Amino acid sequence: MKSIYVGKTKDVFEIEEKDSIGHIGKFVMVFKDTATGYVIDKSKPTERVVFDSGYDTVVGRIPGKGIVDCQSTAYFFSLLEEKGIPTHFVEKLDDRRIIVEPAMLFSLKNEAEDFEGSANLNNLEVVFRRNYYGSLWRRHPHKRPCSFLRTLVEIYSKGLPNEPDILMRDDTLVEMGIMKLEEIEEVKKMTKEIADILSGEFAKRKLHLIDGKIEVGKRKSDGKVMVIDEISTSVFRACKGFVLDERGNCINYKGCIETTYNNGKRTIRAKNLSTPSQIAEIFGFMCDQKR
Repeated sequence: MKSIYVGKTKDVFEIEEKDSIGHIGKFVMVFKDTATGYVIDKSKPTERVVFDSGYDTVVGRIPGKGIVDCQSTAYFFSLLEEKGIPTHFVEKLDDRRIIVEPAMLFSLKNEAEDFEGSANLNNLEVVFRRNYYGSLWRRHPHKRPCSFLRTLVEIYSKGLPNEPDILMRDDTLVEMGIMKLEEIEEVKKMTKEIADILSGEFAKRKLHLIDGKIEVGKRKSDGKVMVIDEISTSVFRACKGFVLDERGNCINYKGCIETTYNNGKRTIRAKNLSTPSQIAEIFGFMCDQKR
């Protein structure tokens, strides 16, 4: 197989005729055990690593993570396909590999390579939010933490390592030639449908889905917008013990939510938040090794 991309948590290869597995020209995605996140109190006695897929820096390995991510991605892609949502998923090859359709990314080539700090825009991430939590609450601290909202869809450009993702306005995406207005509308409509489908799956397992993220691209063969990359348990935030009132808000929020404000920075944490490995276990995505 021809190497196409070596990533932090996944590698991508193009299938060649000599590989004798069919699907010539399609891609194989290989899931690794490496994990991204951040380090608290670096170089201090209290230093500790926090695994968080929202960050782009590799901070360690979780044995068996690649197997679990492969299982969950195959499951969620298959589920979306059954519900009529187009994805790049073709089939699961083995415990760590899936076959996918090649996709064109919503990207932008660097036009200022002679200038320090310039960079390509490699692709977009699409985030759906069902509660005021995380960066949404930090941007809008006047809202009650974790209160309900109708599914909000936000589009971000993927940040460089150690840099945050950038929230993109619709008119900016159009003006820069990254997306057409009709593509933005299609992606937002599709993402809301995905949020409803996934929320139902989580609810069946007594979990409340707070938010999640996907990546989108266009199928090379016909330009159709579809879900790409992965949908592993690390792209979701979900909690246990979520009890709704008549407005859709959780009545247990005071005992669950903690916020801080120091030196102009806000933090928010939910005590009942499930870890990716806990979500994986509840869904039955497991391997022989402990995560």
